[in-house]
Amino acid sequence: MISEKVLLDAKFYDKLVGIFFTSENCSICDELFEKIRKLPISQKYYLFKVNANEYLQYTVRLTRGIIPSLSIIDLEGRMIAVIESIDIDYIQEKLREIYSKRDKLPGIEFPKPKSVEEINVAEFFDIVNFAMDGNPIDFRGIEFLLFYAKVHKDYERLLNIITPLDPIGKFLVNGKLETTLDETYTNILAIETIYNISDVKDKLLERIKDDGTVFRSSRKEVIGLLVDEAITGSALLSLYQRTFDDKYLNLSLKIYDWIIKNLESDIGFRDSPVNDPITKHEYFEPLANSEASIFFTKLWAITDDSKIREKAEKALKIAFTLGSDIRVLSRVAIAYIKLNELIKSKKEVKNDIRVEIVKDNGCKEDYKYKDSCYDSLDKIEFNLF
Repeated sequence: MISEKVLLDAKFYDKLVGIFFTSENCSICDELFEKIRKLPISQKYYLFKVNANEYLQYTVRLTRGIIPSLSIIDLEGRMIAVIESIDIDYIQEKLREIYSKRDKLPGIEFPKPKSVEEINVAEFFDIVNFAMDGNPIDFRGIEFLLFYAKVHKDYERLLNIITPLDPIGKFLVNGKLETTLDETYTNILAIETIYNISDVKDKLLERIKDDGTVFRSSRKEVIGLLVDEAITGSALLSLYQRTFDDKYLNLSLKIYDWIIKNLESDIGFRDSPVNDPITKHEYFEPLANSEASIFFTKLWAITDDSKIREKAEKALKIAFTLGSDIRVLSRVAIAYIKLNELIKSKKEVKNDIRVEIVKDNGCKEDYKYKDSCYDSLDKIEFNLF
């Protein structure tokens, strides 16, 4: 959307570029944007309105997640200021101030870690403590807690007090979907597929191109975001595990190949492909990388490809290094447990994130853990933490 030409025009006419972030749930955003456009100072700006949920690659670089926000970028596509207000007089004052100081405001850079951290398993207990303190926790956190309570029976009582953050989390706890899910965004279709909530595979497949790129939503405006690629890849693997239809596995491999070719960097995976002056600035989004680590780990479990395992570890470490919230840590925990405690199974096992269904685990028995075969999960001890 914000092309090189836009910035060249801004330079020629001595203007700045402002990006106004809105969302489906913002009832005042459209009216506020029109008021901003009519301000005299706005003649000094090229103004664009974007949906923060759709254009996530802009949102993570140019906002703090507050809606509405008006972010101002320099001619290199870097943010130099952000206005988080609905007061039109305040906005006008700040636009004047920003324009007058435009040559003195430095663009924000995203520092690249010089190294990545090894996973500290002890930090996984933070997920349990977070939930026990009554904090709402998202569906991946719920997935981890269901497993934790299964292998540590003393914590089964935790399931009675946890507070799911979203409808998917509630579904995982009580098996009931209490609301109709908005399937505008592809990640919702993927989540419905992963947890077998409803049969939306045809809708999901419509959002995936032959080259492995995934549309962010039904709008088909944004494509190739890591978080969408990853969770859609996981959904395809879930379909493969239920049917053993190779078309799902092959398509998930296309997604994997596209990620490796277009998003991989030396220490992790970019959140989006380079499409414009804004996205040319490398950004490693922790949640997207943690979701990618889950996808890669599942794919490694099915294919037994050591190179895929290496990519999973790369995504895992950058997510752990940069991530600072429970959502990221929950995903890191899930991927780490799968990587180190994988159980290859011939059948589905509920609430056990170690288990991945494979067509042939090399055993007569149902389960294979490391190099041994087991006829019961109860015989496989979990001592990771």
